[in-house]
Amino acid sequence: MKTIFSFFATILFTANAFTQTSAELTCRAQAKEIAVQTYATCITEARNNQVEEIRKNYQKELSDLKAKYDKELKKMGGGKKAKNTAPTVREVQAPRPVKGIAKELPGKSSVSAEAAPIQSVSPGTKVVVAVDSSDASHQLEKEASDADQVEIIDMPTE
Repeated sequence: MKTIFSFFATILFTANAFTQTSAELTCRAQAKEIAVQTYATCITEARNNQVEEIRKNYQKELSDLKAKYDKELKKMGGGKKAKNTAPTVREVQAPRPVKGIAKELPGKSSVSAEAAPIQSVSPGTKVVVAVDSSDASHQLEKEASDADQVEIIDMPTE
């Protein structure tokens, strides 16, 4: 009897503890969404801050390295300003086309790419395929004649 009473008491008290209104459920769902958005925003901001810090350090190290090698180039040049080997933006840009007839031909491009050598099969190497010539020629003739014929199917219309 004691066990039956404790069983019913347990069921009644736990049922009241788990009943929730729809308002509580929607509020919990909204709280979870807000928590997920806040977490994602926090992680994104942290990563962006790390990326910005890395970029700043990169720019600083790059400028230090460039200054170091510029000094070395000036020392080797005997006080003369060393010419930069990389073409400037103006050198790379093509001239703008002008309306009318061209007065001169465009110059040859400075990019020279070597062509890959042509690979050819030596005449001594031959590929041989074993085919029964009488059967193969018969099948080819049959396929050729079938391809020329148009098959007409009469379908009754309603």
